[in-house]
Amino acid sequence: MNNIMKKLLKIELERALKNKWFYICLLIGFAIVAKDIYSVAYNTRKYYYLDVNDAVYQFPGTYCKWMVTNCSSMYKMLHLIFPLLISVPYSYTIYSDIKGCYVGNIISRTDKKLYYGSKLITQFITGFLIVFIILTTSFIATAAFLPLEHPTKASFTYGVHPDVRLGRLFYTKPFLSACLYIILEALTFGVIGCISYVFAYILTNGIIAMLSPFIIYYAEFVIASALNRPYMMAMSRIGLLKSDYIVPLCVELAVLVIIIGVSYIVRIKKKDTF
Repeated sequence: MNNIMKKLLKIELERALKNKWFYICLLIGFAIVAKDIYSVAYNTRKYYYLDVNDAVYQFPGTYCKWMVTNCSSMYKMLHLIFPLLISVPYSYTIYSDIKGCYVGNIISRTDKKLYYGSKLITQFITGFLIVFIILTTSFIATAAFLPLEHPTKASFTYGVHPDVRLGRLFYTKPFLSACLYIILEALTFGVIGCISYVFAYILTNGIIAMLSPFIIYYAEFVIASALNRPYMMAMSRIGLLKSDYIVPLCVELAVLVIIIGVSYIVRIKKKDTF
């Protein structure tokens, strides 16, 4: 990575991470996490003082009640609004750069590839960080109320499917699998957030461009549900990944990556700035 690219990335990351909407979106995520912690982890903790036969009953701990492996109602809500939370902080700047002629000003002094590349990378990092921070916070907060137990298949209290490799890892190395769940979900939504990069250069409305990840995400949910097919809203819950989700998830992500890549190539090949 050359010095110009580093400078452009630094500028764009500062625009994203110093944007008040980045922190507003995080606060929205934290509020949902707090509601989940209170309604699930805190209420579960109160039952720890009941007199039960623990030889046949495994007390639910962090790995059982963490939203990612428990699939609580708040976790489902997060998965509904994640495309909004990851696109709002930065995607509008892609459109505003065009409208404000900032693009022409930058491209006249540097390579198109570097400018458009920095925008794409920043959008991906922004989406990744939003999801990563929210899910990490949820895990730490759950662990503050409940112990880190060792999951057992025999307890029948875990929603993690052992028929996939990640599921089997959960029952042998739960902490490692929890870290992988967070990273993989963050990567997935980082890619989904880049949908706004594509539409910012197509649409003439910045708000619609900003909402495009959510619109595509929800439209895919409606269409896939009507066809009785797996949809991204469920497949992106990595902690509850099923074996029949793996191929559709990889295909959809591959299609998104190709579309985003083509958009980038078209943009840098165009003779005009916009």
